[in-house]
Amino acid sequence: MSAEESKGIFINGKQQIIEMLQFMSEKEKEKLLSNIGSKNAVMARELREKSFSFTNLGSLSDNMIKAIFEKVNPAIIGLALYQAPTSFQRRILSVIKRPLAEQAFEILSQDLGAKSLECKRAQEKIVQIAIQISRAKMVNL
Repeated sequence: MSAEESKGIFINGKQQIIEMLQFMSEKEKEKLLSNIGSKNAVMARELREKSFSFTNLGSLSDNMIKAIFEKVNPAIIGLALYQAPTSFQRRILSVIKRPLAEQAFEILSQDLGAKSLECKRAQEKIVQIAIQISRAKMVNL
């Protein structure tokens, strides 16, 4: 056991990089991940996946958004979008298939203020689905 560990100080470099990536602009994030990828492609992929957030979905192409959201239950979409900015909600709902968007909007229109934990879980579920689809090479995050 090192002196730092005995004092209760533990540095998790990977987690620190993930946190940094979440606050970087897309351009800076891509440059850093590209540099890491040239040395360790597996690490770069893992960092890209772990730093991907629900708000990053807005930067994806329409086709990628369609591919991700067609695999998601409309109730989960509605919950996930509830806490998102209106412009983000409009973008997602305008891109996905109309019946799916209508069902999601029905959920989104309800008062979900007391369900913030469920809304957060719904966002995390959609991110997990996006990562799974990315691993299957159906989209490129």
